[in-house]
Amino acid sequence: MNDIFHFLVRQGYPILFAAIFARQIGLPVPAPGFLLAAGALAAAGKLRLFPALGLAVMACVLADWLWYEAGRAWGEKVLHFIHSFSPDPQAADRRSRRMFAHHGPALLVLDKFVPGLDAVVPPLAGTSGTSRFRFLAFETVGASLWSAAYAGLGYVFSHDLERAAAYVGKAGKLLTGAVLAALAIYAVRKLVQCRRWGGKCPVARIAPAGPTGGGLSRQPKLLEGVAHDH
Repeated sequence: MNDIFHFLVRQGYPILFAAIFARQIGLPVPAPGFLLAAGALAAAGKLRLFPALGLAVMACVLADWLWYEAGRAWGEKVLHFIHSFSPDPQAADRRSRRMFAHHGPALLVLDKFVPGLDAVVPPLAGTSGTSRFRFLAFETVGASLWSAAYAGLGYVFSHDLERAAAYVGKAGKLLTGAVLAALAIYAVRKLVQCRRWGGKCPVARIAPAGPTGGGLSRQPKLLEGVAHDH
């Protein structure tokens, strides 16, 4: 943590932008550490907080926008590429699709707090046909919350960054657990619906973007036993 602090002191705003952009692109860069350090430097008067937050949000939005456009252009290929780095690609693919089917583009507001989920939500938004305006709106809100949370924590604990970093780790575990719990609840509700409909439940799917839009759609439930008189 101290190494990041001193590195940011020497390099200033450009390295903050580069670190966050690299992290959102998918490189193993500890961007939250840079935000913590930026908040601590702002508290010490060595960095201006709002310009730092502005650069952080810009870097985050720009990187995720690239993934969004990749999802619009190449669809499933992008998702398969991202999930190929998971220990269980098929399970990771199912989880991310269920989460997006349930929450939609609004998931962009909180996905950056959950390791792994933030990598797939932007391209999922692209493959689902989410409009650019809607994507950028949710993405900007999410990037602002994420950047402000970490920088604010660094600002408050400017004299004890190691403690702040420990809080970040605990918060990440809690959020990941909350997401998994929400996914489990969602799966249980779907199973209950399936039982109520005699095993035939509507299936949520993500349709590829096309000239007429696309997006989340549901396969219609088949009705049996309907006779038509001719």
